[in-house]
Amino acid sequence: MKTRKSLRWLGLSALISTLLVSACSNAGEGGSSEAQRGNLRLLGPDFGNRYIKFEEREKYPVWTEIDKMIKEAGINPTYELVPSEQYNVVIQTRMASGNKLPDIVNISALDNVTVLNLAKQGALQDLNPLIEKYSNGNIRKMYDEQFPIAKKTTISPDGKMYWFSSLHKKTYQGDQPAPVSLTMLLRQDWLDKLKLPAPTTAEEYLQALKKMREEDANNNGQKDEVLLYNPGSFSGSIAQWFGLGTDITAIDYDGKKIVSPWYQDGVKDYFRYLQRLVKEGILDTNLIAASGEQTQQKMIDDKVSSFHSYNLEMWSELNVAKGGSYTPLMPLKAIDGIDPAMQVEPPFLVWEKYAITKDAKDVEAAIKYFDMIYSEKYADLHYWGIKDQTYKLDETGAKQFINNGPDAELAKNKQVQGALLFGGTVFPRVQMANLEFELSRVPKSKADNELQVLKYKPFYYNSTANFLAIPDEKQLDAKTQILTNLTTYSTELATKLALGQKSLDDWDQYIAEMKKLGLDELIAIDQQLLDRYNSIQ
Repeated sequence: MKTRKSLRWLGLSALISTLLVSACSNAGEGGSSEAQRGNLRLLGPDFGNRYIKFEEREKYPVWTEIDKMIKEAGINPTYELVPSEQYNVVIQTRMASGNKLPDIVNISALDNVTVLNLAKQGALQDLNPLIEKYSNGNIRKMYDEQFPIAKKTTISPDGKMYWFSSLHKKTYQGDQPAPVSLTMLLRQDWLDKLKLPAPTTAEEYLQALKKMREEDANNNGQKDEVLLYNPGSFSGSIAQWFGLGTDITAIDYDGKKIVSPWYQDGVKDYFRYLQRLVKEGILDTNLIAASGEQTQQKMIDDKVSSFHSYNLEMWSELNVAKGGSYTPLMPLKAIDGIDPAMQVEPPFLVWEKYAITKDAKDVEAAIKYFDMIYSEKYADLHYWGIKDQTYKLDETGAKQFINNGPDAELAKNKQVQGALLFGGTVFPRVQMANLEFELSRVPKSKADNELQVLKYKPFYYNSTANFLAIPDEKQLDAKTQILTNLTTYSTELATKLALGQKSLDDWDQYIAEMKKLGLDELIAIDQQLLDRYNSIQ
């Protein structure tokens, strides 16, 4: 069986290589002849939208505009798109072979160590000298002015840059960064029904949930109104009410120091609070770490009094058959001496990887391609589409989407923005979003909450990914080894402490075990990465 499986994989790899080589054969071989000027072979995943298909791009007005930009840049691209479910195998096989690589390749499926090793082997080109020699300035303008954090998260430990990224920015009133929060949402209609004020402290929140349960807020004759919350991680916003970070390591809100909730002052009080929620029957222990389908069904059954999600989400109301409404909470005071923190998603996101390979015949054309990508015109077409077809301007001049129907309907009328047609394939995503559009789609209570979020401190980001420099091979190996066991131990311990299955009296033993598993080393490595991130100019 093992031999047969190996042969099957070898056959697949050979077939993939043959198909991809033949697909780009029209680009030609050899040196830099004039006939090859501007020719680019691009390899990326096809996400297989059932209705809006890249192979039918010529039918879409937004593609007509993108195609004009490509021609104006003097580029003649050949697209090699592979079904997304096969792409991981394809990209690993292609890059490992090192032969007849495409000029530009989407390497998002490869981790940083793999990519840096490919660069070390010479398979990927350092972009910095190419940008300096050939760029018209768009790339540097986008990275240095619009997305300064992008440069910090794409500079390798040796000071080079081996990939371009997809970029996302959300602003309010023109240029104000607009993070959204992840928070606890509470059934507003049940508060109204029971004549309860909105809670302002963690204790009032607990008592409100208790009353909803005791007084049968859903009117089904049972005490089954519950809180959905996973105590196994610190990414539920109740943890932040006690001043805790959002993961085993987190960045404090001034962006200078790595902290761990296991060492923070409010951590024991947090677990005591969760134990009370469990004892009262408020926290549904059967749905700890449940799937999305399970929690959705609980909502459909009209049994969820509170849960953790984005403050501007609207799907929960759709799930409650009886027309219930959820309101997002600002951070609630939990204990004296600790300011409750907020959990936010950064307004700037950097993700995905696009590289220029060693086999690029015309690197000047490749840089022209990315100059096109990192232009305001492309960003507009990609995220918003075409004015008066897919978006309009409101009275303040902010963009608002016009069409938000299902994909089948959008495919029929062909009025889509570029992201739906080609984003994330061989075309990086460049997204200049605005908060105004999101606020126009939500009830006033949620809009008012978000406007408070913009000014609130202290806060923790929901992820450190965009604020740590790329680790070197030694650092990444150490982090991987530590997290494998530490994450499991932390998750199990936090869950058992919340359920009362572990005693807080044995706290020193738990911390000693986490130190053995590498908690302090992990904090030190992340601090090194944060310091290097902050030092990159």
